[in-house]
Amino acid sequence: MYDRLCTDLCASHPAQAVLAAYADRLDRFPLEHCRSAMGRYLLVTDKADSMEEAQRLGMGSVLADEQFGTHSLLPHLAWVDSPIPDSCSLFLFDMGNVVVKNITMLGKIARGYRLDREEFFADYLHYEFPLMEGVLRSAEYWAHVKDVFGVEVEGDPFFDAFEPVFNDEVVTVIGALRKAGKRVVCASNTIEAHWRILESMGALDLFDEVYASHLMRTTKPSRNFFEMILHREGCSIADAYFVDDHEPNIQRARGFGLASLLYADKAGRTASERLASAFSSVL
Repeated sequence: MYDRLCTDLCASHPAQAVLAAYADRLDRFPLEHCRSAMGRYLLVTDKADSMEEAQRLGMGSVLADEQFGTHSLLPHLAWVDSPIPDSCSLFLFDMGNVVVKNITMLGKIARGYRLDREEFFADYLHYEFPLMEGVLRSAEYWAHVKDVFGVEVEGDPFFDAFEPVFNDEVVTVIGALRKAGKRVVCASNTIEAHWRILESMGALDLFDEVYASHLMRTTKPSRNFFEMILHREGCSIADAYFVDDHEPNIQRARGFGLASLLYADKAGRTASERLASAFSSVL
């Protein structure tokens, strides 16, 4: 997702009517002064060579063709959150860094076993999604760590190092939504060890239903993850709203029409401000 827009369209181009709504975050391309990192810029253009140049610079780009409109931009804008649909009957909340915080654990594990932090993190990334999809068990991963790093692992560090705490402002919103008669479910990428802790602390009891990647055998941001939940809930994508802290998950969800809120401090807006703005009607 992106923090700023830029364009090389002429003033009379029809797309300028759409871009006018974002004038405070719009720069001319080529850029003379960068107000953000290049990778946080999205170029709107009708020129193939400009799109190639944007790619070379590490920028994103959108083609301003006859189908271009606000819908072409919204999935990509980090500072704009989708409004809650009037017909919304289902709210999906991510768990980690949304409903609960203090979820980081890899650093603790690396320190506890005196592992090289960068090497351990890089290795873990190869196994993160198999763990979250439930196709790789924790014991199998720690056996791998023993082979690669030569350390004897006791118990399950994923369980021992995981110490989540409730995020009160999100818990309050979930409670208010359910009190207002709305259905609220959890939609989480997680692993079995963490799910046991979340269950024991009562985090799962906050919801009408919970959906965990390691049980579903699929993860965000795949479309299948969301479609499985919507199918089980009997809800159309137009009548749902999704809250998550991870940009790729939000961008993907918005890309196929799921209204979403990025619960993160991004592009000059805090997570708390975003939450309060979106859910002002129930707070």
